[in-house]
Amino acid sequence: MTTPAAAKAFLLAEVEALEPHGFIGISPSENPLHAVEVTCVPKTGLEVRIPGRPPALPHLDPRVCSRLRERQFENEDPTDSRLPWSRKVADAEEAVTLVQELLTSVFEEKPDANVDIRHGSHRLEHEAQKKLAVARRRIEEIVADVIGKAPEQDEAGDYVLPIGEVFINVAPRATPDGQIIIRIVAITNVGIEVTPELGLFLARLNFGLMFGRFALDAPHRSIWVDETLLGEQFREEELRTAIQVVATTADEWDDRLKQMFGGATYQEVIAGRTAAPVPTVKPGEGVGLYL
Repeated sequence: MTTPAAAKAFLLAEVEALEPHGFIGISPSENPLHAVEVTCVPKTGLEVRIPGRPPALPHLDPRVCSRLRERQFENEDPTDSRLPWSRKVADAEEAVTLVQELLTSVFEEKPDANVDIRHGSHRLEHEAQKKLAVARRRIEEIVADVIGKAPEQDEAGDYVLPIGEVFINVAPRATPDGQIIIRIVAITNVGIEVTPELGLFLARLNFGLMFGRFALDAPHRSIWVDETLLGEQFREEELRTAIQVVATTADEWDDRLKQMFGGATYQEVIAGRTAAPVPTVKPGEGVGLYL
């Protein structure tokens, strides 16, 4: 345990020492999800943030979101748990005062609770976002040529391509270490009966595939096909081939998988012939993998 005054003095020194892109993360030792971050943003100064959370982690409590709004925190899209809540502050004194208020009044932690401190830098993330913007421009040009028009985007900003009877998602992502990854995915089946036999069948099927793989989303009872490209300097032919492979594989197997394991095909969902729920999380969206 420590006194709020001693904690404030320590945090003030830590925040004053931050360099551009640097950050300090503060979280209660017994409740690491109640994390607060102070980061030094180049040109604009200090910012206090509640970091975003991957879909696999519990979302912020609505009461917490309401309290953040009351304190002038902003979020680009409060329905997207991956996006942070942030507020600019004038100086280190205001930042530390706000951090302690968030921990005690917003997250309802005890004033003398032990906290864990971590240091880091968002420089790689900043550079990755610039690379991601370049990759997205290239992707838009290529997929527009593939389907003959500007592609639509889903709620996550991923590109949706109708290829025959299959709907492909082209999902560019940046990893925390600055790598660009492009996921090409398609749902084949929903509402399936998840059994050991299904898992074994998909494992054997994947062993025989030259490109792409099947992924089983057991919690949402769905099957996907996906392929991954690495790097912002991907070749146009690579992306075109990956899109075609995923589309062809999905179209070849969706009806067979339905006959063998039940449920419905994604085409039946689009046509409104089934009420089976559609998953909202894409393959590969694990804890901490993407920015």
